[in-house]
Amino acid sequence: LARWTAMRNEPTTANDSEAPETQNVWTRLTRYFFREPLPVYQEIGVGNGMAYKEVRAALDGEEKSMLLLNRKGEQIVSIAQPIRRFGEVQGVLLLSTRPGQIDKILREERIVILVLAGIALLASVVTSLLLARTVAGPIRRLSAAAERVSHNIDARTQLPEYAGRTDEVAQMATAFHAMTSALCRRIEASEKFAADVAHELKNPLTAARSTAESLGYAKTEEERTHLVTQIQAELKRLNRLITDVSNASRLDAELARKEMRNIDVTAMLRNVVGIFRDIIGDDSRALMLALGSEPFPGAFCVKGDEGRLGQVLTNLIDNAISFSPEGGTVTVHARAAAPFVEIIVEDEGPGIPEDRLEIIFDRFYSDRPATDTSRGKNSGLGLSISREIVLAHAGQIIAENRYVDGAEADAKPCGARFTVRLPIDGMAQRGGPPGGRRA
Repeated sequence: LARWTAMRNEPTTANDSEAPETQNVWTRLTRYFFREPLPVYQEIGVGNGMAYKEVRAALDGEEKSMLLLNRKGEQIVSIAQPIRRFGEVQGVLLLSTRPGQIDKILREERIVILVLAGIALLASVVTSLLLARTVAGPIRRLSAAAERVSHNIDARTQLPEYAGRTDEVAQMATAFHAMTSALCRRIEASEKFAADVAHELKNPLTAARSTAESLGYAKTEEERTHLVTQIQAELKRLNRLITDVSNASRLDAELARKEMRNIDVTAMLRNVVGIFRDIIGDDSRALMLALGSEPFPGAFCVKGDEGRLGQVLTNLIDNAISFSPEGGTVTVHARAAAPFVEIIVEDEGPGIPEDRLEIIFDRFYSDRPATDTSRGKNSGLGLSISREIVLAHAGQIIAENRYVDGAEADAKPCGARFTVRLPIDGMAQRGGPPGGRRA
């Protein structure tokens, strides 16, 4: 209503152009924002009706309404309606509101709007305070705790938990705890790995140094030749150890970058077993490959890095051959046990002590007989690397002993069995199967 800016086209008198004597706040605001004042309402009387602009418009056949102000600054709505008969305008009906009637309605509406605005403002303030207390505060404490952890990992115990909450703040706190715990485990593993590497590198270096010092006391050429041979053997062992350590340290990064491809397990086994048969040649040990039937198409198809999985099989078969006695047999099985493909490597060696079935997967662990000709040629990282590769493929690797059917509980094992379980392509479950455990 306040947007109507046309002036009344009334006969001009000395007082016609005068502004209303009293103007309320809303009238002043209207004049301030819309610049042009509203027309002034004047009682002219029926004798001079043509002086009203809305009446003249109604006589032309147009319904006309105007917003006016009286001398007190009160708003009045004036409406002129043409009266027609047989399509011709015969007269005009002019209606107007009583002074103050519109202002009262507007005032009541404004009061309601102001009250609602005040309630909304109060609700916004209360909500902001609650958010600051229940969201911003805990987030600030989490941020401060994370800052402390970045300088001192031992400060992870000071991270707030918010166990009684189930909202996003609690989820963030849980994620912070999981992240710092994983980071702590990674740091501890790195420190342990560094300590193990230092210890393992120290052994061949100490042996080479001791042998080199003894070289000066050798009395015969034969003794010197023997000592030089020992030094060379220790240096070769050191070089092999450094190579294995380097491979192990790059393993996680390489597996994360490698693109997983579809692998035919049977074809991979035939390739690896064929290579070993060529290597052992006329050796008295036998290597057998037994492939189970394919219960459904794709039962022997997995997704992964064929080079790394081939490395796992190479380690297991190489260990089985080295532990098998003369004339022994190493058997490699493959079978589908949905949702896994199982690759089993069995030997006829002395087996594994029951209390070491898990320890053998630790880094640098080696338990070879003193008479083993391959002793000193192994870094003790083979099984550890193999487990890391299998776990990276969401699989499992299990070590157990083999016993003769019907053997008693205290019977000696007749060999060892390593089982690798890999998810069949399309059946892999996120996070890996139950029982998979990373060292």
